[in-house]
Amino acid sequence: MIWIMIISFFLMIAFSVPIAFAMGGAALLYVVVEGIPLSTMAQQFFSETQSFAFLAVPFFILAGNLMVHGGIARRIIDLANAMVRQLPGGLGCVSVVTSMGMAGVSGSSVADAASVGSILIPEMKQKGYHSSFAASINASSSVVGIIIPPSSTMIIIAWLTNLSVAQMFLAGIIPGVLIGLTYLVVTVLISMKRGYPSEPRPTLKELAGSIVRAFWALLLPLFLISVIVLGIATATEAAALSAVYAFVIALMVYRSLNWNGLIRALRESVYSTTVIMMIVCTASMFTWVLIREGIPQLISDLLLGFGLPAWGLLFVMVLIMLLFGMVMDLVPNLFILIPVFFPLAIELGMDPIQFSIVMLSTLALGLFTPPVGTTLFISIHLAKVEIEETLKDLWPYLVAGLAVVLLVTYIPQLTMWIPGLIN
Repeated sequence: MIWIMIISFFLMIAFSVPIAFAMGGAALLYVVVEGIPLSTMAQQFFSETQSFAFLAVPFFILAGNLMVHGGIARRIIDLANAMVRQLPGGLGCVSVVTSMGMAGVSGSSVADAASVGSILIPEMKQKGYHSSFAASINASSSVVGIIIPPSSTMIIIAWLTNLSVAQMFLAGIIPGVLIGLTYLVVTVLISMKRGYPSEPRPTLKELAGSIVRAFWALLLPLFLISVIVLGIATATEAAALSAVYAFVIALMVYRSLNWNGLIRALRESVYSTTVIMMIVCTASMFTWVLIREGIPQLISDLLLGFGLPAWGLLFVMVLIMLLFGMVMDLVPNLFILIPVFFPLAIELGMDPIQFSIVMLSTLALGLFTPPVGTTLFISIHLAKVEIEETLKDLWPYLVAGLAVVLLVTYIPQLTMWIPGLIN
């Protein structure tokens, strides 16, 4: 029966059934056929939402939307422009650095792809960049939005694994920055090969002015991480404070948040929270069935049965996570893969915080790869280009991102150094 459930799940995905309904429908099929009381699944459906820690998710989403609709993206773009526009492919480099800056503000790759891409992709096309290249840069660089803290996805992982949110935030800093810098190098190399233009070097006055204008926006991630790490507030309380901070900054300091922007920020926050929580509820049902049938242990035993060394087994796990990231959304992947791979990684001697970042970084690559890649489809829509044209410009970023993921996998210091310093 478990295989019928899994097959029905993938069949529903193949017929474009939303992932939340596919997981819930497949789990419900299993329950009905097995004769399990529906009240059991109803309890399972709602039980995962009864968590104080989960309140942080809508607050972080709201803070990000307030910053985006409050005109913060333009200030961060101006700062990135003053920092790197003189490099080959200046506007492409600005796109990468802006995504890194927006990551600490919005905490969402989708929001970064939409807000940054809507401004920079038209400018890049106007400067002579290929549409496919502009879309590829925006789609790939925006994935650091969920790796560089703060990140609502990290909170979900921490909740699923009973890990410290503060430790997760600290561990994600170096891997997120490293991926961003790697994409910056790839952009420069491709731009040099194709002869994309660089922009005039900024004056010191212009650079200082852009730093001042973006100061309050860039202070948000430092504020959040500080209050959590120092124990001043829990992750949920810090998320609520960040929403208040974003509202005050956008409305009273920058004075760029109008009534329409506020309504759009609230509407998008409600929509995003609803989607995430619906996926969480149905994914918890699906995962409950998998655990009940012993599927995580079965897969773990199967992988261990190959007799691979620890490094080889970790490599296989990364490839499997990359494949899952390509065909499914990130949050349901967490519910499916964490019960399978976490005990195995710990058995191999890997720190759970390190493996959390490895899993997050690997699944993040799936955000810009077909057939599901969310940031990819946002970017090609903004660039008005076909997905087939974009693939040739996308693969260098995928290879570079996978290389960084493997570095993070095999070099624990890349994730554990900063948490170790704070401890």
